[in-house]
Amino acid sequence: MTLTAEKKREELVCITCPRGCLLTAQETDGGIEISGNFCPRGEEYGKQELTNPVRVMTALMRLQDTEKPVSVKTDRPVPKAKLFECASEIYHTHPKTPVHRGDILIRDLCGTGSNVIATRDS
Repeated sequence: MTLTAEKKREELVCITCPRGCLLTAQETDGGIEISGNFCPRGEEYGKQELTNPVRVMTALMRLQDTEKPVSVKTDRPVPKAKLFECASEIYHTHPKTPVHRGDILIRDLCGTGSNVIATRDS
């Protein structure tokens, strides 16, 4: 089969389990074909990576009135294409202390539906 410029093909390393399968994800006329996976999670991951890759984001956030940052993460994955925009919003937001583990520090980060939560107390 000859690939046209419109069809995507990517080789990926699956990160859903420690096995780290080498996947091939390829668009076909009938949808998306995934090969190289040893479990169903690899197939799901390959399809997601080819169509709309997402990542859970982790960062350090500065707080008001202190030099010590607090570690934060998103409560769900955000689109990979928006990572830099999301990082900018996190780095430009400085919540007041005290901050407790699990506190939501930013709601609906960059319109992604994901919240930024503290992963430790400040």
